[in-house]
Amino acid sequence: MKCLLTFSILFFTTLFFGQNIKTEEPAVFIDSNLIARNAIEYINPNEIESVNVVKKDTIINAVLFRGQIYFTSKNPKKYDFLTLEKIKTEFTKIKSNDVIYMVNGAFIKDNIDTFKIDRNYILEVEVTNSEAFYNLRKSDTKFDIINILGKTKENLDHKNKILLRGHEAIGVK
Repeated sequence: MKCLLTFSILFFTTLFFGQNIKTEEPAVFIDSNLIARNAIEYINPNEIESVNVVKKDTIINAVLFRGQIYFTSKNPKKYDFLTLEKIKTEFTKIKSNDVIYMVNGAFIKDNIDTFKIDRNYILEVEVTNSEAFYNLRKSDTKFDIINILGKTKENLDHKNKILLRGHEAIGVK
C-alpha cells in the first residue's frame, strides 16, 4: 500500500511539474530570430519580403506557442536584434535590476525576456530615475525607467528641430 501511495504521488507531481507554459499567441520569427509578438510593430513593413504562417503548435524554451509566423526581410544582414537587458547594459550605466522598459513612450508589459528590438531602429535611450517624480521621492522602492526612442517620423522630426531665438524673444532690444 505504501509503495502504491508513493508511486501515485510521484506520478501526479511529475505530471504537474512537467507541463509547459501555454500561450494563445504564435511564435514570431524574423530572419530565423525568435522575437516577441509585440516587437514586430517596430519593423518597417517596407523591409519585409515575405510572410509564412505555419499552423503547427510548437514548444520553444518550455513555452507552447499556437502556430508560427516567419517574416523574411529583404536584407537579412541588416537587422541586429538586442534584448532589453542588452540595451540596458550597452546604452545605460544602470546597475540595478529594478527597471521599467518603454519603447516610444509605451510600456513593455509582456514578453520582457523575449522582447528584441533592432539596434538600427534605436534613436536614443532616455533614463529616468524614480526620484525624478515628486510623489516617489520618499518611497522605499527605487527603480529606473528606460525609454527607448525609435527612429519614427515624429521622433526624427523632434530630434532635428532647431529652435532659434532672437534677442527680441527674451525681451532685450
